[in-house]
Amino acid sequence: MVKPLFFSDPDYPSRLKYCSDSPVLIYFKGNADLNAEKIIAIVGTRRPSEYGRAKTEELISGLKSTGALIVSGLAYGVDYLAHKKAVENGLNTVGVLGHGLDRMYPQLHDKLAKKMLEQGGLLTDFMSGTNPDAVNFPKRNRIVAGLCDALVVVESKRTGGSLITATIANSYNKDVFALPGRAGDVLAEGCNGLIKRNRAALIENAEDLLDAMQWLPEPEN
Repeated sequence: MVKPLFFSDPDYPSRLKYCSDSPVLIYFKGNADLNAEKIIAIVGTRRPSEYGRAKTEELISGLKSTGALIVSGLAYGVDYLAHKKAVENGLNTVGVLGHGLDRMYPQLHDKLAKKMLEQGGLLTDFMSGTNPDAVNFPKRNRIVAGLCDALVVVESKRTGGSLITATIANSYNKDVFALPGRAGDVLAEGCNGLIKRNRAALIENAEDLLDAMQWLPEPEN
């Protein structure tokens, strides 16, 4: 069942309200708390390397104990892996879509999307009947950035949707992180560039992220 959430609705994501271009109305299917205590967005290339795949899986596994809500765009590659591993690790996960909730794009992700309805959900600001047109996806990136406390870019080329999302997150004063890659590696150019320009903090694993966000448990005396 699709639930419309107006800006004034108590279930509307509070973090999104602080964004200058937040949508007045969004549509949600699922059972996730969009105002969860900790929300982490994870984005990256649609064609990750073995390194990128491994780091995405490692990152999600390392976040298991936090109970964080994992947000991404349910696209191919890093997005899909982030959602999939979140489900496998018992974390709620929300996919932000660039079309209406009456369909799934890409269709290959329909099976995972149905699992996410039981362990997270699907969110969009596009009404049912809206096609997955290319112009919609950069628009949905602002919701991915606006929903989270922290955005992590796992692997990215010099340009692309992940860097658009990181730029938006910076404009919202969100904490942005990136995993470094080898110099000269095409799939590392985006992350390395963010770090080099001080647009993202360097992390190597989930512990680095939790430490930066001050989410690590207090040491026992």
